[in-house]
Amino acid sequence: MTAVLPARPSAAERRAAPSLAAAVRDLDSRRARSRQRMIGASELGECRRRAAYRIARRRPTNTRTGLQAFMGTELHRGVLRALRRQYGGLTEVGLRGEQVRGRCDWWHAPVVEDLKTTSRFGFERVLTRGVPVRHWFQVAVYAWLLRTGQTADRRLPAGDGQDVDGLRIRYLSRDSGEDVVFEADHDPALTAEAIMWLTDVYAAVEDEGVDAVPRDGFGPGVDTMCDWCPFLDLCWGPPVDPETEGEVSRQSRLTVTDEDYVEAVHDYDAWRAAENEAKRHKEYARERLRGRSGPADDLYCEWSGGGLRTQVDKDAAVERLVELGEVLPTRRTRSPQTIRVTRSGTRQDRAAGPA
Repeated sequence: MTAVLPARPSAAERRAAPSLAAAVRDLDSRRARSRQRMIGASELGECRRRAAYRIARRRPTNTRTGLQAFMGTELHRGVLRALRRQYGGLTEVGLRGEQVRGRCDWWHAPVVEDLKTTSRFGFERVLTRGVPVRHWFQVAVYAWLLRTGQTADRRLPAGDGQDVDGLRIRYLSRDSGEDVVFEADHDPALTAEAIMWLTDVYAAVEDEGVDAVPRDGFGPGVDTMCDWCPFLDLCWGPPVDPETEGEVSRQSRLTVTDEDYVEAVHDYDAWRAAENEAKRHKEYARERLRGRSGPADDLYCEWSGGGLRTQVDKDAAVERLVELGEVLPTRRTRSPQTIRVTRSGTRQDRAAGPA
């Protein structure tokens, strides 16, 4: 019997560059986080529905990782390696309790630190809004697991509590290389709040089922919490098909009854009013600050911009092209959809408000 050898790759196939995206997807699928079924400490305080899916051991439906996230992960590892070599301590410490698990980025006794690499916009958001509560939840639970000896790391003796007195979160901008550090003392009340959040989710799943647990995100395209959720399609349904569903969104699937519609219209009206009022207050404070900058208690104010710059005069450019007899370059784009909500009583000749 003659063996059939596989065809040798052609010269073109040998020269073809391998797909980096495919390599990243394969690597991510092998990581423990992609196969994780227990709630991770980084998910505490974020979305209760996502945590419920973990508890119910539902299979993730959206596990694809982009190159940007991959580069962030690799940068994260490199920074931790540098911190460990320079200052000592342990990095990527495995922790595991009965209901939550995690991997502490850096334990440099007696302080637990979590490192978060972020985009320029995320970095700016932290500088302006401060640390989200869920990030404090994360490091507080790391500290609690270490203090109570709930470790899953060969470098630490199982069952032995560790000395942890401080919490630290370091944000690193992937774009500029800037970092900012926030510190706090170990706070048992903060730890208790995080554990209570988790306990409430467990109870809700047991008593009412996964689908009864509320969402804390507002859906894809509106909330990045949902855009990157591994259970996006399971929670909000599959992507909208324009051929069968038209110009709708996944969120619009929640508006089923007339009562749902009325509630959504009133929500829009209420938040529109709140937005306008907040903008008035912000602009008033802005004008009061003109010409002033510097520290203000725990905040810092500074101005930027205002210089002259040169840019294309589009109207003049169009006029010049017309004078030269040139055909104006154009392109077709879809105009954004607008919504208008008015009071029914403002127009006596209309029986109901506009759609």
